[in-house]
Amino acid sequence: MTGWPDLRARVSKAFRVAREQGLGGLLRVLYSRFRSRSHQPMPSLRRAEEWLSYYEHRKEVSQPRQGGETSLPRVSVLILTYNNLLLTQICLRSIFCNTSYPGYEVIVVDNGSTDGTPAWLQALAATHPRLRLILNASNRGFSAGNNQAAHEAHGDYLIFLNNDTVVTSGWIEGFLAHMEADPSIGLIGPVTNGTGNEARIPASYQTPAEMEALARQLARTMRMRSFDIRMLAFFCVMVRAGEFQRLGGLDERFGVGMFEDEDIALRYKQQGLRVVCAEDVFIHHFWRASFGNLNQDRYRRLFAENRGKFEAKWGQEWEPYRHRRIAP
Repeated sequence: MTGWPDLRARVSKAFRVAREQGLGGLLRVLYSRFRSRSHQPMPSLRRAEEWLSYYEHRKEVSQPRQGGETSLPRVSVLILTYNNLLLTQICLRSIFCNTSYPGYEVIVVDNGSTDGTPAWLQALAATHPRLRLILNASNRGFSAGNNQAAHEAHGDYLIFLNNDTVVTSGWIEGFLAHMEADPSIGLIGPVTNGTGNEARIPASYQTPAEMEALARQLARTMRMRSFDIRMLAFFCVMVRAGEFQRLGGLDERFGVGMFEDEDIALRYKQQGLRVVCAEDVFIHHFWRASFGNLNQDRYRRLFAENRGKFEAKWGQEWEPYRHRRIAP
């Protein structure tokens, strides 16, 4: 039977560790193995250079000059960057290759990157008139940086987009179709390969071409399907600009990040507005690419600190998210 010798060796080793170190030692070994495996980067993140090459060799969508699309809602795509230049390059290249919607702009706020990101962005902006830059001298944090971008935006709609994402064909049109059809929707986001709640769906692709094929399939088969969701992680979320500003934007007390997305979802729901996941829009997410740069102790401290701020503000205990159960 294939794999039997390997399984037998693993069981034998487990018994040996238990004899020599006791049950506690065995549990420590198993936990260590689990942590090392669970923190391995996704195949697509390990092959990020290939993803960049794919989009660099794709032809960008030809766009009419801005100013002639007055009948269409204007859309501002807001991206916050802090290092991770390679992922920023993939994200922006995917936008210019896959965005056919004519009435959009891209605003990038750089939070004091030190890896060459500002210089690369300036070079790109010189050849892409839809791209506007705000270069901060220091890291203002996730909420403050995004609020800064929203304040400078010209759009009727805003899309908050992480720099560790890859967008797909028709993504803006997909979001707009839901928002224009239902004024009760306050926040809308996509399904994805990587997030911590029900927006995550099974996705086994390894290449950007395979990812885009999945997105096209979902756009056809799940057209205009959506579901209400407890909160949307702000790696990709569309809002109406006026509503977002009236609600005061993202709460800057959460600093570097975490829990600002749960907080704003509750504020929208307080206003009787829905928080919705669109099943016909798929966005790839290099999940935890930003927070993955934090060591585990700092991540745990930041999580605990912001969880405390959230629970104190709302007077309720935060509960972990769950993934959807999707029938085979």
